[in-house]
Amino acid sequence: MNWDKEADAKRFVEQYRLPFPVGRDADGWIGSLYGMEATPTSVFIAKDGKLVERHEGGLEEADFERRISSLLAN
Repeated sequence: MNWDKEADAKRFVEQYRLPFPVGRDADGWIGSLYGMEATPTSVFIAKDGKLVERHEGGLEEADFERRISSLLAN
């Protein structure tokens, strides 16, 4: 999100060794597009570009992997 500090986000990603790409929405465009109002927020987007799910708050790695696997299978 545009209010998150980049250095803090990088430190978080490194500390928890996140196994997936993490991007920063520096200008707030993506957050506005998907109605994001909090961090962390995960958005799951189908291959056709449609929003499948928006999850505010943390996710356990197994839950995250299950959602991604489901998207990749479709």
